[in-house]
Amino acid sequence: MFEKENKLKERLPAGFRDIFPIESEERNSIRAIIKNEFELWGYGEIKTPVVEFTKNISEGVGKNWKDKLINFLDSDGSLVSLRTDMTIPIARFTAMRLKKNQLPVRLCYFANSFRKSTGQKGEKREYNQAGLEFVGSHSYMCDAETILILAKLLKKMIPDNFVIGLGSTEMLRLLCNWINLTEQGKAVIKSSLISKNYVALGDYLERHNPLKKELFLRIIKPVKNLSILEKTINETCSEELINGFLRFKKIFSILSNTGNKEYFIANFGILRDFDYYTGIIYEVYSSNINSIIGSGGRYDKLIKKFGLDVPATGFALDIDLLHKSIKEASSIINKNILRIFLSSKNNDFLKTIEYAEDLRKEDMIVELDYEESIIKLDFLRDKKIDFLIIIDETFTKAEVTTISKEKTFVKDLKSIKDFLLNERNA
Repeated sequence: MFEKENKLKERLPAGFRDIFPIESEERNSIRAIIKNEFELWGYGEIKTPVVEFTKNISEGVGKNWKDKLINFLDSDGSLVSLRTDMTIPIARFTAMRLKKNQLPVRLCYFANSFRKSTGQKGEKREYNQAGLEFVGSHSYMCDAETILILAKLLKKMIPDNFVIGLGSTEMLRLLCNWINLTEQGKAVIKSSLISKNYVALGDYLERHNPLKKELFLRIIKPVKNLSILEKTINETCSEELINGFLRFKKIFSILSNTGNKEYFIANFGILRDFDYYTGIIYEVYSSNINSIIGSGGRYDKLIKKFGLDVPATGFALDIDLLHKSIKEASSIINKNILRIFLSSKNNDFLKTIEYAEDLRKEDMIVELDYEESIIKLDFLRDKKIDFLIIIDETFTKAEVTTISKEKTFVKDLKSIKDFLLNERNA
């Protein structure tokens, strides 16, 4: 008796997933929109290896790097890690491959990054990202430029469904100095803000400095009206805090005056779990997504760790979450491209292939049917097909079905291409 065949039944490791063709096409459309905007502003695409020396990545990730990195040993025994984001590899690239006379430089990327899971169900370990970095300038206008590009992209893809929270690591540092926190106290505040545990934050402030607690919590509360926040900060009577706020206000005002005021809120409670941010910091929120779909900020000390002392600022967007936040993902695909499902009752497959090629020359996507079973419209609808064409036995006429309207009519085969072109251009 033959032994039963052992079939592999193992699923993917936790935190990873497969992407279906339709999803992939929609994500490619998202990338095309982003890439076009990056190019219009002069950002050039950079590619770096997916693996870096662990020592390099841990410099940017921070003290708890062992909890974040996916590590393994290289063939020579070196400890290496999958990149956690693209900011650190770009910082390494800048310091090791560029010279100061080549700066400033505008760089962009499309890449996957990887992080260790905390074990929570549904948590990702692979992040599909698009982003940019403006390297080599201290000007606050560089921050304004990158954030403006971010806002323009989001307006194109998820209008009326996003808000960008703007914060400042400088303001948080000054707030901690204002309430006389020790290094240990700053660590407590940082941990509470990263985990968004405001109960623990309030409890700590109550024990440490109850007189300034209320004002501290009011300052880090998200607000749309900057004048309200300015009035609250003035109540601290701290010259350092007031001056720090004025620097923040410059950027906020520029962004608001570019016709994007409704998309921004001030939020000094923003803090990311990477240690490299030094100034303006921001996050993107979408109403139908619980997670942050994008983030960025200024990091003026990171590149110095690799040898070249230059400032930088930039952001990253999560393509998967952005795709999910678009309610009708298919709406971002170029509507001028038609998808055709072509079947033939004539057994001359060469003729059918040649006819399909004639349509493809007009940039139409044509899938050929080689089965003899009945074609179901639901099947075609799931595949985002626009038209079903069934050529008759004589190869002179065809049934044409508009999938969205479920309407079928017969046309001469020679006239179908012109009909489809008119439909595409309508």
